[in-house]
Amino acid sequence: MHPLDYAMEVELQGKEFYLKQASVTEDSAFREIFEGLAKDEEKHYQLLKQIRDSGVYDFRESRVTDRVETIFDAPVNSSSYIAIYQQALEFEEKAIDLFGELARKATSQQERDVFLMLEREEEGHKALLWRILQLLQRPEEYYSNL
Repeated sequence: MHPLDYAMEVELQGKEFYLKQASVTEDSAFREIFEGLAKDEEKHYQLLKQIRDSGVYDFRESRVTDRVETIFDAPVNSSSYIAIYQQALEFEEKAIDLFGELARKATSQQERDVFLMLEREEEGHKALLWRILQLLQRPEEYYSNL
């Protein structure tokens, strides 16, 4: 499987994961966050698809993605917000690692640039999820009136 195809698959899995969490989340603010993350994953997918379909990139077969685990396969073990956000944070960390590896193995500078951009996007997701997790775990630090 070519790295762009694999990256597209990962982005779709991420979108599905976040949409599933949005569908089972009762809190509207958390639902909105999950829906926003799903939209970002869809944007990443569309960017990768556009790049793949343009024919601009070198599509030599790569074996790197054959060794990389599927990121979003693990089931969520708990319905608690903290557990869900911890798992989402772990997924984003794996995505960062994946895109970093794909950037290092890229066959062209253009592919490398795309994977590095996606790595930065996932780092932004990780930062958002980390801040939310901190809020959930230590609300008294964020809400002084508790």
